Amino acid sequence: MRRTGDRSLRSRQFRLVIRRIAGWLGADGNPLRRRSDRFEGAVRLTLLLAFVIAAPMLAPAVGKLTDVSGMREVQAEKSWHQVDAVVVRSAPQRFDGYGAAATVWVNGRWRAPSGATRYGLVPTQAGVQAGTVVPIWINGNGQITGRHPLTVDLVTLRVVVLEALTVIGLAAALLVVAWLIRWLLDRRRMAYWGIEWTYFGPRWTSKR
Repeated sequence: MRRTGDRSLRSRQFRLVIRRIAGWLGADGNPLRRRSDRFEGAVRLTLLLAFVIAAPMLAPAVGKLTDVSGMREVQAEKSWHQVDAVVVRSAPQRFDGYGAAATVWVNGRWRAPSGATRYGLVPTQAGVQAGTVVPIWINGNGQITGRHPLTVDLVTLRVVVLEALTVIGLAAALLVVAWLIRWLLDRRRMAYWGIEWTYFGPRWTSKR
């Protein structure tokens, strides 16, 4: 008996969910629904189907493009390597307050892969004295890159994030469209309510 009751309760809950979904879509057969209500329900169903169809197609496409461009960048940055640069001029002391930064760029020198000595700005911490050795990343031409080379793991993470953002962005765009259509329909409904009240209002109040 307990199992039968549980099945009956789950069945009633399922029918209630289906009824609510049908009401949200305007497909519950309610005779009081206006033409605009049924149109709004059709728009909701269309937007829902558009999301269900477009999301599985758009997200992998964005992920594929991101993966291809990322792997090209990884291949192009394989020649990057880390070298030691010597700080030529002492870095300014760090100050607290708005705009304070933990990393500053100061003059330094380093040796390029060709053996030539290069000079330029190198990233270091505030307060570093001249003559300090700091690690930097340079490309095959000996130019400082200012960042680590892109890795396959970072490309994978970028793909996952962009695919998720694509799905979220698509959902947000369709929700904005649904809200805009509802707003326009509400304005139309209010206009018709005003016309109907102008016609029937005096007759109803005179009967009272």
